[in-house]
Amino acid sequence: MSEQLELIAYSAPDRPDLNDEFVRQHELVLTELGIPLVIKSDTRWTRDPQCYVIVAVHPSLGMVGGIRLQMDHGAEGRLPMLAAISGREPRIVPVLERLRSEGNGEVCGLWSASRYANKGVTVLLSKAVTAIAPQVGARRMVCFVGSHTRRHPERNGFVAMTEVGDLGEFDYPTPEFRSIAMINPDTILLPCTTMDQRQSIFSLRLRPDQVRVESPGRTSIEVHYQLILTKGLFDLVAYERILEERLRHSA
Repeated sequence: MSEQLELIAYSAPDRPDLNDEFVRQHELVLTELGIPLVIKSDTRWTRDPQCYVIVAVHPSLGMVGGIRLQMDHGAEGRLPMLAAISGREPRIVPVLERLRSEGNGEVCGLWSASRYANKGVTVLLSKAVTAIAPQVGARRMVCFVGSHTRRHPERNGFVAMTEVGDLGEFDYPTPEFRSIAMINPDTILLPCTTMDQRQSIFSLRLRPDQVRVESPGRTSIEVHYQLILTKGLFDLVAYERILEERLRHSA
């Protein structure tokens, strides 16, 4: 029997219970990595209605992963990337200001629990956050990730922001860590994504509430995607009609 997992998307202020667990588990992961003081949680995002969260919940292990998409809406919605690197790289400021006018959000806060290692939950979360981008008006997305995890955003259409840092790379958060600033230049058409990944993302956009068997790691997982954001821009009428047709033909 396949592992089971729920991926639940929500606007941050709507689920303070899930936010509390997200923060607690994320800090635990950082501590296990030996960097407990670098991102001692700035929890302002929990009150931001333009911050969208996706959590992975296991039926017996609880919350085992999470990711956020924080929309850039000026002084009240400064992106974590700006706070992290603007002091050492002032060129990031005009770059993000330009992207803000185009509808930009930052994918951040990605973590997965060690008790659920090698299952590929980060792969699932990275795909899911790309899938919800049109719902929330994120026509562009940026991220600032450890170089060892860049393969996850790359699979979903992200490329290096070569105009900042050392072709996008920085020594951050400490000299022994290497991180990279990346951008998804078109979250709608996903031109920098592989064909199979694009089709999978488009499937989630067409049916954001679906169950499918995924194999992102060493085992198969029955994933229940719950990606409809009631405060987003998704056309629920169209989705409901598609769902009705599927039920009618499968009856």
